[in-house]
Amino acid sequence: MSRRARLLAAALSALMLAACGPGAPDEEQIRQRISDMQAALSEGQVGDFMEPVAEDFTAATRSLDRRAARFLLRREMLAHEQLSARLFDIEVELSGEDRATATLHAVVSGGSGLIPDTGGWYRLTTGWRRDDGDWMLISARWETVAGRG
Repeated sequence: MSRRARLLAAALSALMLAACGPGAPDEEQIRQRISDMQAALSEGQVGDFMEPVAEDFTAATRSLDRRAARFLLRREMLAHEQLSARLFDIEVELSGEDRATATLHAVVSGGSGLIPDTGGWYRLTTGWRRDDGDWMLISARWETVAGRG
């Protein structure tokens, strides 16, 4: 698996992180989950990143399940002292009361020094499901972006 793919998987894992406060609109709860995952990635917190990832999660781009995504994220965190993701253009679309899709762009970088030595720009499409009141990440796919249109 390429370095870019590993970094993206790490960022994706980071996008699956923390809990949302009750009472917020569904779109905002999903955005908060994504933001919490981003923070967990930057802080090197694998468990926090994986918290909102559903047990039945699948990543179609690399055929990853939840366990494989966690392993990949841990490996990337060991390989790089710092991982970060900058997120742009987050759009959330609800499908009924318990399903949603979030699309976004992520610039992911990693390195062991002051300046990142690897990185990439990706477009992600993520699927979300409400389980017992919490939005959980159930699917993800991504593609490399050559430029913004």
